[in-house]
Amino acid sequence: MQAAGKGLASSHCRRHVEHKARHGSHWKRSYTAGELAPYLKAALSYIRPRLQTEMFIKDTVMHLALLLEQSPFEIATRLRGMSAKARASIAFGRLRKKAVKPERLLAIHIAITALVEEDPRPHRVKEFRIVQVAKALHRLASGHHVVHELYIGDRRHRSELHKFPRSSGRVLRIMGQRVEDICEWATAEHMAAVLALKVKRYGRHPGLPPC
Repeated sequence: MQAAGKGLASSHCRRHVEHKARHGSHWKRSYTAGELAPYLKAALSYIRPRLQTEMFIKDTVMHLALLLEQSPFEIATRLRGMSAKARASIAFGRLRKKAVKPERLLAIHIAITALVEEDPRPHRVKEFRIVQVAKALHRLASGHHVVHELYIGDRRHRSELHKFPRSSGRVLRIMGQRVEDICEWATAEHMAAVLALKVKRYGRHPGLPPC
């Protein structure tokens, strides 16, 4: 981009810079909901029976609940001009509005970490991991949706508005880092057990050779 006079990146083209902004990596794409699903199911089934008995899980969920409770809410059509920090806080407010439970945030952090660990082509860089956590959170509260119906004479007219917040850039890094700061100890303590449970229930990653 520097050589072409179209940006500041010294060793990447614009396409790869934009790819990193969206995915947290210059080359690796984001995990899909389907790829994450078995890890998330294993993490949730592991966490839920331990919510009141395991110290790391209990403390982490308590702090995640506080994060959701203290986050402001605003609809996606009113985000223009706001800073990345404000948008990140509002994203957590959308999760609260959708009644997303705090243990699900912990489960997502553990699941992403376990998926990166088992991935046959991993990108074990912190930025990629926290961006993937934030993108998984974004999918839980996907935007603002309004449907209007009106009658003109005998005919019904229907109009829809769907506004999705941009899933790219600094907002993802801020969201992912906030969850990482709260969840890192619980994830370090329990990720291996969750990964073992996932393998037992759903098998190894499809990209790995069979045992």
